Order: sequence, then C-alpha cells, then structure tokens
Amino acid sequence: MNPLIKFARASKLMRLAPKPLKRWAKARLGFAEINQADWETNYQSILRRARPGPPVTDQRVCIIKDWMLRHAYYEAACLELGVPYTILDFTTADWVEKLAKDLSFVYFLRPFVLATLGRTVYEERAFMLARVMQKNLFPNFEELWMYESKRRCASLLQYHGIPHPRTWVFFSRAQAREFLATARYPLIFKTDLGSDAVGVRVLRDRAAGEQVVRVCFGRGFASGFYDPRDRNYGQVFFQEHLGEVREWRVIRIGDSYFAYEKGKQGQFHSGSKVVHFGEPPTGLLEFARRNLDKLGLTCIALDVFIDTAQRFFVNEIQTYYGANETGGIYFENGRTVQLADNQTVEMMINGTAGRYFYNAGQWQFEAGDFSRNAGCNLRVKLAFQRLGCPLPGPRV
Repeated sequence: MNPLIKFARASKLMRLAPKPLKRWAKARLGFAEINQADWETNYQSILRRARPGPPVTDQRVCIIKDWMLRHAYYEAACLELGVPYTILDFTTADWVEKLAKDLSFVYFLRPFVLATLGRTVYEERAFMLARVMQKNLFPNFEELWMYESKRRCASLLQYHGIPHPRTWVFFSRAQAREFLATARYPLIFKTDLGSDAVGVRVLRDRAAGEQVVRVCFGRGFASGFYDPRDRNYGQVFFQEHLGEVREWRVIRIGDSYFAYEKGKQGQFHSGSKVVHFGEPPTGLLEFARRNLDKLGLTCIALDVFIDTAQRFFVNEIQTYYGANETGGIYFENGRTVQLADNQTVEMMINGTAGRYFYNAGQWQFEAGDFSRNAGCNLRVKLAFQRLGCPLPGPRV
C-alpha cells in the first residue's frame, strides 16, 4: 500500500487539513483509496447489526455491488427478510457475461454517484440490465435515471408542471451572460452533480455570477465533492432564490410515507445533518403523493421548500438519500433525541417512530420500525410486490 495513503487513512490530520491540501491528496492519492477502509468498516458494521430471519421465499435476488459498499443495506435487508441473494460487480471486465448468465428474480442497485464517471458507468450498465437484457431492476430505470442530476430533475418538474424554484440552464457563455445582466439577485448556482450543498453557491450580485460563468466556460468548476478532476464545464445551472424557507424531506416507498424537517446550518439545509422530527405541515404529504403519482414514482424522496406564504416547491428529487442514523443531530419539540446504534428513523411523532399511509382518502399514522437498513427492508418488499410475489409481513 502507498505509505501516503496509509497515513491519510489513519491520520485525523486529513479531516483538519485545509481544502487545497485535501484537493491535492484526492487528486494524487485517490479519494477511493483513502476512504476504502472507512467504507469497509461501515459495510461490516451494517451486516453485524442485521437480525437474520427464517427463509420465506425460493426466489433468489442479485445485489449489485456499490463502490462505496452501501449495498450492505440491501444485504442486511435480505438477511432479515429471509430472501436468498448473491452479489454481482458491475465494474469487472467480464460483467456482461456474468450478468447475461445470471437468472436472479430481481436486481437491486444503488449506483455510485459521487463522480460523473461513476454515475455514467452505473447508468449505462443499468440500461443494459433493464432495457437490453430485459431483467427486473429495482429501483426501476426511470427512478434511477434522475438520481443526482439537477438538470434532469428540473426538466421533469418543468414538464409536469410541478411547483419548483425557477431554473435556467445554459450551454452558451453568451446566453448565460445575457441572462445575468437582467437577473434578480440573489441567485443560486448549482453543479449538476453533488449532494450536501456541495457545489451550491449563493450569488449576491452580477459580478459573482460572471465569475461563475468564467469558470464554468473556462477551466471548469471543481466543487471538491469527490474528485477535483471532476469539473462542471460547458454549462451553467442557475436557480431562483426563494428567500427565507423551511425544507422538509418526504420519502415514499410504495404506500409508506415518511417526513422530517431538515435543519439549517449556515446558508443551507442540505448537508446540515440536523433533523427536526414532528407532525408534517398540513397538506405536505398530499402535495408529495399527488405529484409523485403524476411522475409515476413510488420509491423516491422529495425535498420540499415551504416559503413564508406556506407554498410548497420541490427543490430536488432523490432516489436514495442519507439515512437518519447515529451521527446526526436530532430534535423533537425542541428536545434532543438520541438514536440507538442500530436504529434508523425517518419519522417520529410524539416520541414514536412510524410511517404514514394513505387509505380511503385519509392519512393514517402507523407506529413501528419501518426504516430499517436505510429503508431497504421496505424496498425489498416493494420489489417483490411490484413483481406480483409479495413477501409475508406488514404491507409496504
């Protein structure tokens, strides 16, 4: 092993290092190599926490390996639900041959989306799996297609007439500069790829916008999200600044709904790791249900802005999201909430974890541990339900 990589893995100095040094380390040593030990530790921790159950089906599933090893959540879910599984690596040289011969009932995929290359590789191979080889992919290709692409999300929202902050995407420097001359500030700039508010800037005036345009149509904008060589270039993405807003995340897995408020640190809600549990605002779940039905999406999360006039705007749509586990800062009714080491909670009301479901025109809350393994227990059950072979136990 490269001794520099070994040092970077072991040393806390990397966490404290200035950004230029971190960018240098990522470019020279490789971000994946530096973080591999942490990913493997997390992978083993997820599997150790699993509570294996008795077999309930003969249908074998296949779990596609994620470079970050987050496919462990699907492994743990299958162990707990009694579903036999195998693991397949999409990135080996013989992946086509292996996949063509594999006869699994359904294929579970959580793509690697920390870099453009990773997203492209997983997307093209998901297309081969679902559209060329005609195998059962979960989530389906449409649900995966928009994952971590702000351009795609904005286009879908605009086409379907779903309320969202106004968005402008330019592939011409001249057109972008012409827009900035009459734009209303502040204005939001975003890279197409990036989460936790990485690659997002609040542009206070035209000069700040001109600087972003020069970079994006010059050397390219490096957000530092994963690899500094992965640059946003040849296009620029601007979004309307709505002013003071609250942001709620609404998760839908089948007929199960979860919601919590994303706390704010600094300028942004995303990436704050601050969560406020409680009863969702009136109309929020119905807003999510109605628009997700319009989009035909049943395994997805909406990030919804609520402005001072109590209007709802979809900020982003995500297929996967950071689960509420240990490491976050959680509140309910102003009191701090501590989560257990093996606990995932996406909704809590009056100290009780649970979910909402829509039944006969009414929203009903059901208490229970429905968020296990970052929601993958429900995802596995939803996949079997979609294919007409529902697994035993509570409905999805």
